[in-house]
Amino acid sequence: MVQRDVSRIPALAPLIEAAGVPVTAYTVTFAETDRAITLKYEGEPARPHDTPADGSSGLAISTEGIALSGQDVWYPVFDHGLVTFSIEVRAPASWEVISQGRRTTHRREAAQNLVGWESPEPQDEIHLVGGPLTEYTRDAGGVTAMAFLRTPDQALADSYLDATGRYLALYSALLGPYPYKKFAMVENVRETGYGMPSFTLLGSTVIRLPFILTSSYPHEILHNWWGNGVFVDVDGGNWSEGLTAYLADHLIQEQRGAGAEYRRAALQKYADYVAEAKDFPLTQFRARHSAATEAVGYGKALMVFHLVRRELGDDAFLRALRGFFEQFRFRRATFADLDRALASAVGRTGSLLAPWVEKAGAPALKVSHAEALRLGSSEKYLLEALVEQTQPGPVYRLRVPVAVTLEGREQAYQTTFRLDTKFRGLELAVPGRPLRLDVDPEFDLFRRLDREELPPALSGLFGAERLLIVLPAGATEPLREGYRRLANAWKVSQPGQTDVVFDDAMEALPNDRAVWLFGWENRFRPAVAASLPDRSAAITDTGARLGDTALGRATHSAALAVRDPAHPDRALGWLAADRAAALPGLGRKLPHYGRYGYVGFEGDEPTNVVKGEWRVASSPMSMLVVQPEGGTITVPMATLAPRRALAP
Repeated sequence: MVQRDVSRIPALAPLIEAAGVPVTAYTVTFAETDRAITLKYEGEPARPHDTPADGSSGLAISTEGIALSGQDVWYPVFDHGLVTFSIEVRAPASWEVISQGRRTTHRREAAQNLVGWESPEPQDEIHLVGGPLTEYTRDAGGVTAMAFLRTPDQALADSYLDATGRYLALYSALLGPYPYKKFAMVENVRETGYGMPSFTLLGSTVIRLPFILTSSYPHEILHNWWGNGVFVDVDGGNWSEGLTAYLADHLIQEQRGAGAEYRRAALQKYADYVAEAKDFPLTQFRARHSAATEAVGYGKALMVFHLVRRELGDDAFLRALRGFFEQFRFRRATFADLDRALASAVGRTGSLLAPWVEKAGAPALKVSHAEALRLGSSEKYLLEALVEQTQPGPVYRLRVPVAVTLEGREQAYQTTFRLDTKFRGLELAVPGRPLRLDVDPEFDLFRRLDREELPPALSGLFGAERLLIVLPAGATEPLREGYRRLANAWKVSQPGQTDVVFDDAMEALPNDRAVWLFGWENRFRPAVAASLPDRSAAITDTGARLGDTALGRATHSAALAVRDPAHPDRALGWLAADRAAALPGLGRKLPHYGRYGYVGFEGDEPTNVVKGEWRVASSPMSMLVVQPEGGTITVPMATLAPRRALAP
């Protein structure tokens, strides 16, 4: 056994880079008849227990529990290949320990708990987690559903066991049989949200949030097909996050009739967080580490899969995914492998994904000159309009959905057209007088939204390239200090260039950057009040009204984003609290509310009591049609046909 310089072993480079701990490499030379090697070693993982590395649980081994992954290099790694394994653990008697695969031993003795696991299914890495946990178990259609809680709670365990059975059945029917013998929800003392093959590690606060069972939890279960069933070959880009988001988060919203709104929010994140300089091809996405990488790796990717589904049809799309899962189960796969599976499902030889995943950017659309021509004396009309792709660079091949509102009809006339040039003169024969044209009304295309399609949202401030934070000089000293600390924290944590000034050092707000105004006392607060897009909203010296909720200044804090009508390209935000103790919590929480135009909180925690999105008054993708006799008729968009979700 010869020690090696790890820098000279290319196959280990990804592991060494991710580990962040000392790694020692060896070369073993076998005799021709040898097939096995036995290694004996002991020690503690090198990762500090109290300073989690990026993507770690932060535990390693401590009195609170254990959480080890491949990044800890706690077991021998052979050229970063896939592994099968069995493991036996002696833990304190009050502990449970969990790994991948099937539990083979579970024997509690007076001083210890002896637990064994085995995974005959090849794995990317080996995980081991545990601690003082109470176990709950149930059969779920031949799969063992498990929940491990740090505090006994039968009702909470039942809610997770019920959800486990429900989502395993859903995705097994949709994609193919669940690939493991068990699925376990394991409570972590740290606030994590990680998915491992056959189990998930979720924080104590996270698992008690009411929405997790219909959002993050099905997402983590689905990862056992994508990412933990078919593994990601990172050299070809991480396709699993976008596909999982599409078939979990998007599907749940689609089942609720909110698919279009979910897609609009994903496109808004891309528009607000991904400036041209921050964009990158999906084949370069590895993992989320910022709002911009999330907007591309999750948001753009799920929109691309939505495009492909619309192109192929639901049956062919699902048939392709089932074939891909069957072919690559317990193997690594790339975007190119997935692309071939999608194309082969409909007998295509060309690429469906390459134009969307191999380069950065997005199409941008503009519609103009919508006119109606009557065809003879009949009730049929010809609708003409000009549609163009306005993005710089090459054009995209698009199948663009449109909805036409016809006189006297409640249901819109809907169709699609091909757009593979910079300009296209659209001509639609419609069975009635066309009054209004809506292009991509349900946000089916991945595209860069026009500013007028975007309601003002906090994401416009958190994603700004240049940001000015204006502090209130007239606030009390505790509040001034609290606002200053919050501003400096965001200056470090948020992307882009951030400057901080007091309001008494300025005569006017700049027009060349996004601006946060902090404080009820801020002398520029009237600029925000004058720009509120909803007439029912208001800001006064004693409080604010957001949506249907009144927020008293003494007990509540608020944040909102508006767009100054005189400077529509500038994002303008206002944040205020009359309790300095609430500011640290606001600083932590607000970046997670980026999709909302306004939010309100109560108390020092603070606790969210209202959140909402401003309405878009008009969209450049909607046009009133000029009539044959001249002029237009103002009407709302007619009702769109209901859609069937990808799964019931």
